[in-house]
Amino acid sequence: MHQAIDLTKALNKDSDMTSREFDILKEISSVTGFISSRNIWRSKYWGKNLGASHWLGKYDKKDAVLKIQGVRPNVSEIYMIEEFSKQNKSILVGPPSILRSILWNDKNNYEAIIAEHASGDKVVVDGKIATSENIATFLSYYKEYRQNCIPMKPWLPKPESNTNNLNMALDSLIATSFKAYPKSKLREEEDFALAKSAYSVLTTVYAKIELEFIHGHFSCKDLIYKNNDSKQVILFSNLFWKWRYPFFDAVFGYHWFMYELANVKDITPVQVDNQRKLWLDEIYKVTGAINSKRTRKLVNAALLERSVAGFIIDSFLCDPKKKISKYLYKSTKDEAQRLIKELR
Repeated sequence: MHQAIDLTKALNKDSDMTSREFDILKEISSVTGFISSRNIWRSKYWGKNLGASHWLGKYDKKDAVLKIQGVRPNVSEIYMIEEFSKQNKSILVGPPSILRSILWNDKNNYEAIIAEHASGDKVVVDGKIATSENIATFLSYYKEYRQNCIPMKPWLPKPESNTNNLNMALDSLIATSFKAYPKSKLREEEDFALAKSAYSVLTTVYAKIELEFIHGHFSCKDLIYKNNDSKQVILFSNLFWKWRYPFFDAVFGYHWFMYELANVKDITPVQVDNQRKLWLDEIYKVTGAINSKRTRKLVNAALLERSVAGFIIDSFLCDPKKKISKYLYKSTKDEAQRLIKELR
Protein backbone atom coordinates (compact mmCIF):
# COMPACT_ATOMS: atom_id res chain seq x y z
CA MET A 1 0.00 0.00 0.00
CA HIS A 2 1.33 3.44 -0.99
CA GLN A 3 -0.55 5.28 1.79
CA ALA A 4 -2.20 4.31 5.05
CA ILE A 5 -5.58 5.91 4.42
CA ASP A 6 -7.42 7.52 1.52
CA LEU A 7 -9.92 10.02 2.89
CA THR A 8 -11.76 10.25 -0.42
CA LYS A 9 -12.39 6.50 -0.50
CA ALA A 10 -13.39 6.51 3.16
CA LEU A 11 -15.95 9.25 2.50
CA ASN A 12 -17.31 7.50 -0.59
CA LYS A 13 -17.73 4.30 1.41
CA ASP A 14 -19.64 6.29 4.06
CA SER A 15 -17.20 5.02 6.69
CA ASP A 16 -18.37 6.43 10.01
CA MET A 17 -17.84 5.42 13.64
CA THR A 18 -20.22 8.00 15.16
CA SER A 19 -22.67 5.41 16.49
CA ARG A 20 -19.86 3.30 18.00
CA GLU A 21 -17.61 6.00 19.47
CA PHE A 22 -18.72 5.85 23.11
CA ASP A 23 -18.99 2.04 23.17
CA ILE A 24 -15.42 1.84 21.87
CA LEU A 25 -14.23 4.38 24.43
CA LYS A 26 -15.86 2.38 27.24
CA GLU A 27 -14.27 -0.86 25.99
CA ILE A 28 -10.79 0.67 25.72
CA SER A 29 -11.09 2.15 29.21
CA SER A 30 -12.07 -1.27 30.56
CA VAL A 31 -9.16 -3.03 28.84
CA THR A 32 -6.40 -0.47 29.45
CA GLY A 33 -7.45 1.53 32.50
CA PHE A 34 -7.41 4.78 30.54
CA ILE A 35 -9.66 7.34 32.27
CA SER A 36 -11.09 9.85 29.83
CA SER A 37 -11.84 13.43 30.88
CA ARG A 38 -12.94 15.14 27.66
CA ASN A 39 -12.89 14.91 23.89
CA ILE A 40 -10.30 17.24 22.36
CA TRP A 41 -10.70 16.52 18.64
CA ARG A 42 -12.89 14.59 16.23
CA SER A 43 -11.47 13.90 12.77
CA LYS A 44 -14.17 14.08 10.12
CA TYR A 45 -14.10 13.89 6.34
CA TRP A 46 -14.83 17.46 5.24
CA GLY A 47 -17.21 17.89 8.16
CA LYS A 48 -19.05 14.64 7.49
CA ASN A 49 -18.41 11.09 8.74
CA LEU A 50 -16.32 10.50 11.88
CA GLY A 51 -13.05 8.69 11.21
CA ALA A 52 -11.11 9.18 14.44
CA SER A 53 -11.59 10.60 17.91
CA HIS A 54 -9.08 12.01 20.43
CA TRP A 55 -9.61 12.01 24.18
CA LEU A 56 -7.61 13.66 26.95
CA GLY A 57 -7.34 11.66 30.14
CA LYS A 58 -5.13 9.71 32.52
CA TYR A 59 -3.11 6.54 31.95
CA ASP A 60 -1.02 5.13 34.79
CA LYS A 61 -1.81 8.37 36.65
CA LYS A 62 -0.15 10.45 33.92
CA ASP A 63 -1.75 12.84 31.47
CA ALA A 64 -2.28 11.04 28.18
CA VAL A 65 -4.27 11.21 24.97
CA LEU A 66 -6.22 8.34 23.50
CA LYS A 67 -6.72 8.23 19.76
CA ILE A 68 -9.47 5.92 18.52
CA GLN A 69 -9.10 5.10 14.82
CA GLY A 70 -12.57 4.00 13.75
CA VAL A 71 -11.99 3.64 10.00
CA ARG A 72 -9.62 0.83 9.13
CA PRO A 73 -6.34 2.11 7.66
CA ASN A 74 -4.42 0.16 5.04
CA VAL A 75 -1.37 0.45 7.31
CA SER A 76 -1.49 0.79 11.09
CA GLU A 77 -0.56 4.20 12.52
CA ILE A 78 1.16 2.29 15.31
CA TYR A 79 3.52 0.87 12.69
CA MET A 80 3.95 4.30 11.07
CA ILE A 81 4.96 5.90 14.38
CA GLU A 82 7.34 3.04 15.19
CA GLU A 83 9.06 3.36 11.80
CA PHE A 84 9.25 7.14 12.14
CA SER A 85 10.78 6.77 15.61
CA LYS A 86 13.42 4.29 14.40
CA GLN A 87 14.76 6.60 11.71
CA ASN A 88 14.17 10.03 13.23
CA LYS A 89 17.43 11.95 13.79
CA SER A 90 15.90 15.14 15.15
CA ILE A 91 16.06 16.09 18.82
CA LEU A 92 13.53 18.90 18.22
CA VAL A 93 10.77 17.21 16.18
CA GLY A 94 9.40 13.72 16.61
CA PRO A 95 6.30 11.56 16.95
CA PRO A 96 4.40 11.12 20.22
CA SER A 97 5.62 8.38 22.55
CA ILE A 98 3.17 5.46 22.58
CA LEU A 99 2.26 4.31 26.09
CA ARG A 100 -0.20 1.58 25.09
CA SER A 101 -1.78 0.44 21.84
CA ILE A 102 -4.44 -1.90 20.52
CA LEU A 103 -4.11 -3.15 16.96
CA TRP A 104 -7.12 -3.42 14.69
CA ASN A 105 -8.77 -6.82 14.44
CA ASP A 106 -11.99 -8.02 12.82
CA LYS A 107 -13.66 -8.38 16.21
CA ASN A 108 -13.11 -4.90 17.67
CA ASN A 109 -13.12 -2.88 14.41
CA TYR A 110 -10.92 -0.10 15.79
CA GLU A 111 -7.30 0.76 16.48
CA ALA A 112 -6.29 2.58 19.65
CA ILE A 113 -3.19 4.53 20.64
CA ILE A 114 -2.61 5.93 24.11
CA ALA A 115 0.21 8.45 23.83
CA GLU A 116 1.99 11.12 25.82
CA HIS A 117 0.10 14.38 26.14
CA ALA A 118 1.72 17.36 24.42
CA SER A 119 0.71 20.05 26.92
CA GLY A 120 2.25 23.04 25.14
CA ASP A 121 0.78 25.43 22.61
CA LYS A 122 0.61 24.92 18.88
CA VAL A 123 3.67 26.38 17.16
CA VAL A 124 1.23 28.50 15.15
CA VAL A 125 -2.33 28.86 16.41
CA ASP A 126 -4.68 28.69 13.45
CA GLY A 127 -7.90 30.66 13.58
CA LYS A 128 -5.90 33.69 14.72
CA ILE A 129 -3.93 36.37 12.89
CA ALA A 130 -0.28 35.30 12.62
CA THR A 131 2.84 37.46 12.48
CA SER A 132 5.77 36.86 10.15
CA GLU A 133 7.70 35.74 13.25
CA ASN A 134 5.03 33.13 14.07
CA ILE A 135 5.15 31.78 10.54
CA ALA A 136 8.95 31.81 10.41
CA THR A 137 9.06 29.78 13.63
CA PHE A 138 6.62 27.22 12.21
CA LEU A 139 8.69 26.91 9.05
CA SER A 140 11.92 26.62 11.03
CA TYR A 141 10.44 23.40 12.40
CA TYR A 142 9.53 22.43 8.84
CA LYS A 143 13.20 22.89 7.90
CA GLU A 144 14.29 20.79 10.88
CA TYR A 145 11.82 18.05 9.88
CA ARG A 146 13.08 18.09 6.28
CA GLN A 147 16.69 17.78 7.41
CA ASN A 148 16.32 15.22 10.20
CA CYS A 149 12.91 13.50 10.12
CA ILE A 150 12.60 12.33 6.50
CA PRO A 151 13.54 8.62 6.51
CA MET A 152 16.39 7.20 4.45
CA LYS A 153 14.33 4.03 3.97
CA PRO A 154 10.62 4.80 3.37
CA TRP A 155 8.37 2.19 4.95
CA LEU A 156 5.69 2.41 2.25
CA PRO A 157 6.37 1.32 -1.35
CA LYS A 158 6.83 4.02 -3.96
CA PRO A 159 4.05 4.30 -6.57
CA GLU A 160 4.79 5.22 -10.15
CA SER A 161 5.09 9.00 -10.62
CA ASN A 162 2.69 8.72 -13.54
CA THR A 163 1.17 12.07 -14.50
CA ASN A 164 -1.90 10.24 -15.85
CA ASN A 165 -2.72 9.72 -12.18
CA LEU A 166 -3.14 13.48 -11.84
CA ASN A 167 -6.24 13.48 -14.05
CA MET A 168 -7.65 10.60 -12.03
CA ALA A 169 -6.91 12.53 -8.84
CA LEU A 170 -8.78 15.57 -10.14
CA ASP A 171 -11.81 13.49 -11.14
CA SER A 172 -11.80 11.94 -7.67
CA LEU A 173 -11.51 15.38 -6.02
CA ILE A 174 -14.51 16.72 -7.95
CA ALA A 175 -16.58 13.62 -7.19
CA THR A 176 -15.70 13.93 -3.50
CA SER A 177 -16.74 17.59 -3.53
CA PHE A 178 -20.21 16.71 -4.77
CA LYS A 179 -20.43 13.83 -2.30
CA ALA A 180 -19.49 16.02 0.68
CA TYR A 181 -21.17 19.25 -0.45
CA PRO A 182 -23.85 18.44 -3.05
CA LYS A 183 -25.44 21.90 -2.80
CA SER A 184 -22.59 24.21 -1.80
CA LYS A 185 -23.47 27.88 -2.33
CA LEU A 186 -19.82 28.66 -3.05
CA ARG A 187 -19.38 26.33 -6.05
CA GLU A 188 -19.44 27.90 -9.52
CA GLU A 189 -19.62 26.18 -12.91
CA GLU A 190 -16.42 27.87 -14.08
CA ASP A 191 -14.43 26.14 -11.34
CA PHE A 192 -14.09 22.91 -13.26
CA ALA A 193 -12.54 24.52 -16.33
CA LEU A 194 -10.08 26.36 -14.08
CA ALA A 195 -9.23 23.11 -12.26
CA LYS A 196 -8.61 21.29 -15.55
CA SER A 197 -6.42 24.14 -16.77
CA ALA A 198 -4.41 23.95 -13.55
CA TYR A 199 -3.97 20.20 -13.81
CA SER A 200 -2.87 20.52 -17.42
CA VAL A 201 -0.07 22.77 -16.18
CA LEU A 202 0.76 20.37 -13.33
CA THR A 203 0.99 17.48 -15.78
CA THR A 204 3.65 19.39 -17.71
CA VAL A 205 5.58 20.50 -14.61
CA TYR A 206 5.62 17.01 -13.08
CA ALA A 207 6.43 15.13 -16.30
CA LYS A 208 9.96 14.20 -15.12
CA ILE A 209 9.66 14.86 -11.38
CA GLU A 210 9.98 12.03 -8.87
CA LEU A 211 7.63 11.56 -5.93
CA GLU A 212 9.02 12.03 -2.40
CA PHE A 213 8.17 10.22 0.82
CA ILE A 214 6.96 12.88 3.27
CA HIS A 215 4.70 13.62 6.19
CA GLY A 216 1.55 14.50 4.30
CA HIS A 217 -0.23 16.46 7.04
CA PHE A 218 2.33 19.01 8.25
CA SER A 219 -0.26 21.47 9.55
CA CYS A 220 -0.63 24.01 12.36
CA LYS A 221 -2.86 21.60 14.26
CA ASP A 222 -0.22 18.87 14.11
CA LEU A 223 2.83 20.70 15.46
CA ILE A 224 2.54 21.14 19.23
CA TYR A 225 5.19 21.95 21.84
CA LYS A 226 5.87 19.09 24.23
CA ASN A 227 5.27 21.61 26.99
CA ASN A 228 5.45 25.39 27.21
CA ASP A 229 8.94 25.29 28.73
CA SER A 230 10.36 23.22 25.89
CA LYS A 231 11.44 23.86 22.29
CA GLN A 232 10.73 20.22 21.48
CA VAL A 233 7.73 19.71 19.21
CA ILE A 234 5.52 16.65 18.76
CA LEU A 235 4.46 15.94 15.18
CA PHE A 236 1.03 14.30 15.01
CA SER A 237 -1.13 12.79 12.19
CA ASN A 238 1.50 10.16 11.43
CA LEU A 239 -1.12 8.11 9.61
CA PHE A 240 -0.49 10.50 6.70
CA TRP A 241 3.10 9.70 5.77
CA LYS A 242 2.86 9.18 2.02
CA TRP A 243 4.41 9.76 -1.41
CA ARG A 244 3.77 13.20 -2.92
CA TYR A 245 5.35 15.61 -5.36
CA PRO A 246 8.01 18.00 -3.92
CA PHE A 247 7.06 20.74 -1.44
CA PHE A 248 3.56 19.42 -0.70
CA ASP A 249 4.61 19.41 2.95
CA ALA A 250 5.96 22.98 2.70
CA VAL A 251 2.60 24.44 1.67
CA PHE A 252 0.13 22.19 3.49
CA GLY A 253 0.10 24.18 6.75
CA TYR A 254 -0.42 27.47 4.91
CA HIS A 255 -3.21 25.95 2.83
CA TRP A 256 -5.34 25.03 5.84
CA PHE A 257 -4.33 28.07 7.91
CA MET A 258 -5.96 30.34 5.32
CA TYR A 259 -9.40 28.72 5.68
CA GLU A 260 -9.20 28.84 9.47
CA LEU A 261 -9.08 32.63 9.10
CA ALA A 262 -12.84 32.44 8.56
CA ASN A 263 -13.00 31.96 12.34
CA VAL A 264 -11.30 35.31 13.07
CA LYS A 265 -13.98 37.76 14.19
CA ASP A 266 -14.52 40.65 11.77
CA ILE A 267 -11.50 39.76 9.63
CA THR A 268 -11.30 41.76 6.40
CA PRO A 269 -10.20 40.79 2.87
CA VAL A 270 -7.19 43.10 3.29
CA GLN A 271 -6.12 41.13 6.37
CA VAL A 272 -6.59 37.84 4.49
CA ASP A 273 -4.40 39.11 1.65
CA ASN A 274 -1.75 40.23 4.12
CA GLN A 275 -1.74 36.83 5.84
CA ARG A 276 -1.36 35.11 2.48
CA LYS A 277 1.59 37.34 1.58
CA LEU A 278 3.32 36.69 4.90
CA TRP A 279 3.01 32.93 4.43
CA LEU A 280 4.15 32.95 0.81
CA ASP A 281 7.13 35.18 1.57
CA GLU A 282 8.28 32.83 4.33
CA ILE A 283 7.62 29.68 2.27
CA TYR A 284 9.65 31.00 -0.66
CA LYS A 285 12.40 31.91 1.80
CA VAL A 286 12.64 28.62 3.71
CA THR A 287 12.48 26.45 0.58
CA GLY A 288 15.11 28.47 -1.27
CA ALA A 289 12.62 29.41 -3.98
CA ILE A 290 13.81 33.03 -3.90
CA ASN A 291 17.23 31.92 -5.21
CA SER A 292 16.30 29.06 -7.55
CA LYS A 293 13.97 29.16 -10.56
CA ARG A 294 13.56 25.38 -10.47
CA THR A 295 12.64 25.39 -6.78
CA ARG A 296 10.22 28.28 -7.25
CA LYS A 297 8.56 26.36 -10.08
CA LEU A 298 8.09 23.27 -7.91
CA VAL A 299 6.87 25.31 -4.90
CA ASN A 300 4.40 27.10 -7.16
CA ALA A 301 3.22 23.75 -8.53
CA ALA A 302 2.60 22.53 -4.96
CA LEU A 303 0.72 25.76 -4.23
CA LEU A 304 -1.33 25.33 -7.42
CA GLU A 305 -2.30 21.76 -6.53
CA ARG A 306 -3.45 22.94 -3.09
CA SER A 307 -5.34 25.92 -4.52
CA VAL A 308 -7.39 23.59 -6.71
CA ALA A 309 -8.21 21.45 -3.69
CA GLY A 310 -9.16 24.72 -2.00
CA PHE A 311 -11.72 26.03 -4.44
CA ILE A 312 -13.05 22.58 -5.37
CA ILE A 313 -13.71 21.36 -1.82
CA ASP A 314 -11.63 22.58 1.16
CA SER A 315 -12.99 26.16 1.23
CA PHE A 316 -16.50 24.73 1.53
CA LEU A 317 -15.69 23.92 5.17
CA CYS A 318 -15.90 27.66 5.90
CA ASP A 319 -19.25 28.89 7.21
CA PRO A 320 -21.13 29.90 4.02
CA LYS A 321 -23.09 32.50 6.03
CA LYS A 322 -19.95 34.56 6.56
CA LYS A 323 -18.97 37.05 3.86
CA ILE A 324 -15.29 36.27 4.39
CA SER A 325 -15.90 32.64 3.39
CA LYS A 326 -16.86 33.77 -0.08
CA TYR A 327 -13.71 35.87 -0.26
CA LEU A 328 -11.49 32.98 0.88
CA TYR A 329 -12.99 30.81 -1.85
CA LYS A 330 -12.66 33.47 -4.57
CA SER A 331 -9.16 34.53 -3.55
CA THR A 332 -8.08 30.88 -3.82
CA LYS A 333 -9.24 30.91 -7.44
CA ASP A 334 -7.32 34.14 -7.98
CA GLU A 335 -4.23 32.40 -6.62
CA ALA A 336 -4.76 29.48 -9.00
CA GLN A 337 -4.96 31.86 -11.95
CA ARG A 338 -1.81 33.69 -10.81
CA LEU A 339 0.11 30.45 -10.43
CA ILE A 340 -1.03 29.09 -13.80
CA LYS A 341 0.29 32.24 -15.50
CA GLU A 342 3.61 32.01 -13.69
CA LEU A 343 4.06 28.31 -14.44
CA ARG A 344 3.22 28.47 -18.13
